[in-house]
Amino acid sequence: MPRRPAGLGVFFVNPQVQPTQTVYIRARVSGVHSVLMAEAAALALAATISDLLNFNNTTFLSDCQQLVHFLNAVDQSYPSDWRIKFFTQMFTNRLGRRQAKICKINRNLNATADALARQAFSAFVPHDSSFELACFYSSHSRWCPLLHPLSHVNIQSVRLLAASCC
Repeated sequence: MPRRPAGLGVFFVNPQVQPTQTVYIRARVSGVHSVLMAEAAALALAATISDLLNFNNTTFLSDCQQLVHFLNAVDQSYPSDWRIKFFTQMFTNRLGRRQAKICKINRNLNATADALARQAFSAFVPHDSSFELACFYSSHSRWCPLLHPLSHVNIQSVRLLAASCC
């Protein structure tokens, strides 16, 4: 298959703070070969952000059975497509000390992340623009702690487009 861009959507719910915090992230990845590779990139992005935000005991949800099965395997030496190895290794490395887990969910329960990915894919974004950050979380009245960690997301071929904290 030819390489092409893909939209990525990441959705966090943080019940460890009150009121519960939600974070919506839209990003774009270039040069993907398959849906599996885009899913792996989204999980690598989610793991990176989770690590930068110091989230512990995080449960990652994905509707990609093949990827969930691989990431839960004891031996991650042989992915079904070697082109995803960069992203799956990043996911594993970022979460090694965070006591995270990954579970399979039905596709219809993944509507928020899917909508964010579709919006990211279809968005027009000038090459020289930075990502948009919007904060509507009541506890962040003066400063949103997402800005600094998100500015440190540096994943090859992944570009953050927008993030909102609610």
